[in-house]
Amino acid sequence: MTEVPRCQSTSTPSAELVIPVRLPRNALGLVLLWAAVAVGCASLAEPWQAPEVAFAGFRFKEVTLARQTVNITLAVRNPNDRTLPIKAMTYRLQIAGRDVARGASALDRQIPAFGEALVDLEVEGSLIDLIQQLPRLALKDVPLDWTVSGTATVADGFLTLPYRYSGQVNAGTLLALGIRR
Repeated sequence: MTEVPRCQSTSTPSAELVIPVRLPRNALGLVLLWAAVAVGCASLAEPWQAPEVAFAGFRFKEVTLARQTVNITLAVRNPNDRTLPIKAMTYRLQIAGRDVARGASALDRQIPAFGEALVDLEVEGSLIDLIQQLPRLALKDVPLDWTVSGTATVADGFLTLPYRYSGQVNAGTLLALGIRR
């Protein structure tokens, strides 16, 4: 077996050989970009919780025999620990088991962390049946079941969160809400 020759150093045994390494000028920029992406991805790791949505009322905008345009108000509560950037919503509103409105709206709403905001959606729907029944139901003082369901699109359209909530509203209260302009 042959022995590999070793290099002999003329320096003292405690001295170290330092070789300067030059990084390209944009290396610092690349390191910072990588760090920013890592932090951004870490925030995506925590899943978004769907907003809590409740029917808060409606207001007639235009009523004709052919169509009814109504502003429906939804109370949207953000259960997340960061601002919920809602870009769009789909919705379906049922009152007393009847479809009252459905559709989709583009939005640009920022619901604060653990906060709540009212969101008005302009919808076209067929409310004639419900409108005809409200005075009779209001006299009976019967609570009406409501259900609102749909999706909220957040994070610049990259994430869709489904929601579905139900409750009851007094028919007289609902009638009073609709009469106010």
